[in-house]
Amino acid sequence: MNAFARARRRGISALLGSYAADLKTWAVKLAAGYGIAVALMAGGVLAVFGAIAVGFASLFHVLEPRYGAGLAFAILGGGLLVLAVILLLAGWLMMKRQTPPLPKPREQFRAARQMMVGSTISRAVAGLRENDAARPDLTTQILIGAAAVVAAGWIVVSRFGSGASGRGARR
Repeated sequence: MNAFARARRRGISALLGSYAADLKTWAVKLAAGYGIAVALMAGGVLAVFGAIAVGFASLFHVLEPRYGAGLAFAILGGGLLVLAVILLLAGWLMMKRQTPPLPKPREQFRAARQMMVGSTISRAVAGLRENDAARPDLTTQILIGAAAVVAAGWIVVSRFGSGASGRGARR
């Protein structure tokens, strides 16, 4: 197996590992959000059960002594009921929120593209050096060098722009 194939295989493995790490981070955040929502809803359900229990005890005590300690039980039960409603609504709203999108492997694709372009260019250059029949003469080498300089300048100018003064001057 040649060096290019090994380097390419290692590069692809690194890119896949990077994307897997992004997916893992996304899944952990999603699971943590749902875990908190379930805990809030479980707390709300327990508070409803507590409110019902206190309500029944309160009703019993209200009917028994005719307005003595019953008012305290009613206030306690009402407070638990309000807490239960708040926790249930908070959990319900957390469950209804929009799921964050899957992370896109843009950086991995960009790195893979650069890796493939670099290996293709290096293989082409290596092939030219090995083949004496394709060796260009001095004039062709000068023209290739000039074309490379022009192409590099064009890439730099198109990538970074000519600045604000260059745009204003053309108008």
